[in-house]
Amino acid sequence: MRSLYSNLVMTPQRPSRPRITLRGFKPSAPGIATVLGELETAVMEVLWKEPGQTVNDVEECLRKSRAIAHTTALTTLDRLHRKGYLVREKQGKAFVYAPRLSRDEFERAAAEEVLGALLGHFSAPALSAFVDLVGEDPGALDRLEAMIRAKRRERGRP
Repeated sequence: MRSLYSNLVMTPQRPSRPRITLRGFKPSAPGIATVLGELETAVMEVLWKEPGQTVNDVEECLRKSRAIAHTTALTTLDRLHRKGYLVREKQGKAFVYAPRLSRDEFERAAAEEVLGALLGHFSAPALSAFVDLVGEDPGALDRLEAMIRAKRRERGRP
């Protein structure tokens, strides 16, 4: 169903990006669970792996690792759709769901929201803490320096 995913997600007229961290940020959780609950994370993982699935399809995938009621899968998909994380299209009697954003786009949007909020409210301490944290990994510090140089060149500054 790659075409459904392309039709629903990749079109230029798609609505603006949903707020990722609007519902809360859990820094101690792993990966995208920092911004989604455990079941929502599992559903997104299923749909990123294979976009364009019905409730029954998602439920079947989830049952490989957990017991889940049909109504729970349905409610979770509907909730993710209302939050703007999923798009859906009616096909026959069922909705087919796909992620609005790719995994990379979702992760970048979450990072932009969190860092943007920190920089907007605590600019100097946020930058200082960021550089200190990045500085603990020499490779990451080199990558950051290269990104800064590239951004300066992009803006026409040496």
